[in-house]
Amino acid sequence: VIVSTYGVDHKPNAAPMGVINDGMDRLIIKPYTTTQTYGNILLHKCAVINITSDPIVFYKTAFKNDNRIPIDWFEKADLVDAPRLKIADACIEVKAIKIKDAKGDRAKVLCEVVKIAPTVNITPKAYCRATFALIESIIHATRIKVFLSEGEKERAKELIKLVKYYDALVKRVAPSSIYLDIMRGILKRIEAWKVKSEL
Repeated sequence: VIVSTYGVDHKPNAAPMGVINDGMDRLIIKPYTTTQTYGNILLHKCAVINITSDPIVFYKTAFKNDNRIPIDWFEKADLVDAPRLKIADACIEVKAIKIKDAKGDRAKVLCEVVKIAPTVNITPKAYCRATFALIESIIHATRIKVFLSEGEKERAKELIKLVKYYDALVKRVAPSSIYLDIMRGILKRIEAWKVKSEL
């Protein structure tokens, strides 16, 4: 999912991450404690969990330092002080009811669901294997960067191997597409991180 929050200046922030179901009306978010998402949740005690399968949204929010997220993608949520993505398939507005630092570099944020808002204008799409491959590659790339910066080169190598496999898949099933362009960008980033970490 994409978790969206407001910063100190009420500027929207969005970042992809996993969430865990904790009963009928509670979810757990585990952001890294060094991220803007974590700081924003500490500040405002709320967020919006945006559900989407669009790999372009994942890419732009995962690598927002290099990709500007269009401001018109956001609108204010109805019941919490957080932005939601207008282009999401559905949005879940949550309030943080318990925040604790977990062991390691992640926090555990227990959230109460206050509103679920499905989007009614969802256009049916045919399944493309490139979509899955691209989203997996984006997730792996964010971990590769962390592993390389922390000297965990073997773990990084395993994920790099997977990204290269997915690159070959995208090249085969979606040539001359935006998906292939994004894969090229991911691989370029990985190569730069490898050089920086001397892998």
